[in-house]
Amino acid sequence: MRKLLCQVCGGPANRKEQGLLWLLGDDRDDWPDWPDWPDWPDWPERMGSTHPPVCLACARKAARSCPYLRSKFAAVRVKEPRISGVYGARYHPGNPLPRPAEDVTKSYGDPEIRWVVASQLVMGLHGCTFVDLAAELTAAERP
Repeated sequence: MRKLLCQVCGGPANRKEQGLLWLLGDDRDDWPDWPDWPDWPDWPERMGSTHPPVCLACARKAARSCPYLRSKFAAVRVKEPRISGVYGARYHPGNPLPRPAEDVTKSYGDPEIRWVVASQLVMGLHGCTFVDLAAELTAAERP
């Protein structure tokens, strides 16, 4: 994640002027329609992702192979990715030892992060632009 390598092959992720290529599961249609549910009109701006970017060669394979992406995904260029926190098991104080509670995502500024045993870095996505993955793949295949 820190080196911004492709999550599939481990090579350099695809980078253009608009930024690095990310494939995100797009489940916005499943978001609750409750009055107190937070509105996120500029999704995925400021989203935290535990999944690294992809290279263009692996993007098609990832979209077909990953069960989460297969149902519906968004291809996004991210201009300013920033490591912003961790995902892992949160513990609560206990006697004689802390006890595990749940998996959480915590930002580096959150004081509760000290109770998290991190398993993944979280990348904050900033400067997001939706792209047409099929068009980008077609353009890359032209001689």
